[in-house]
Amino acid sequence: MVNRYSILLICLLLTACINKNKSHIAIKGVQIKILPLGRVKDIQIKETYEELKDISPTTEVLPAQDMPAFTYYEPRNRNRADSLIRWMSRMAKPGEIYVGITMQDISASKGKHEDFGIMGLGYCPGNACVVSSYRLKNKKNFTKLVVHELGHNMGLPHCPVSTCYMRDARGGDPTDQETGFCKKCSAFLLKRNMRF
Repeated sequence: MVNRYSILLICLLLTACINKNKSHIAIKGVQIKILPLGRVKDIQIKETYEELKDISPTTEVLPAQDMPAFTYYEPRNRNRADSLIRWMSRMAKPGEIYVGITMQDISASKGKHEDFGIMGLGYCPGNACVVSSYRLKNKKNFTKLVVHELGHNMGLPHCPVSTCYMRDARGGDPTDQETGFCKKCSAFLLKRNMRF
């Protein structure tokens, strides 16, 4: 007699085989709100939405907003990612994660650098993140950045595995080498009821 655990294992294996080329997380009970900030190409909004609706079927694209003036850092002509996250965090209701997407340059403090240009920022854990295509070499990798920052929101730190979505960019753009979550990061997410 086949027990429930055997059936569950078979279903998981079949699902893993079917989705072997697409690594994504599914978050139960979380609504993702995509917030375009400033000028954002329609294709970026569409691709981000398509990727994130697999993670959270209730994903919603909000009306685009201008960058809030208080986030602007005039000496470098860019916006502060940490200020954007605090602003979006205040808007997020329980069970919501705000994902700000932009084509404008963003920055954060890093070590000795008061204003360091970055591709994205997400607090670990948190309810908001922001991603910019400004420094991205291959714009087709934009959704990898979004998934990386959402990983931080879910509690994942940076990962030393070079092909993992959670790899630290270290001032560069490693997204071409990233293929999915590594085993350790996958296990971390699975323990928190986030399935792939």
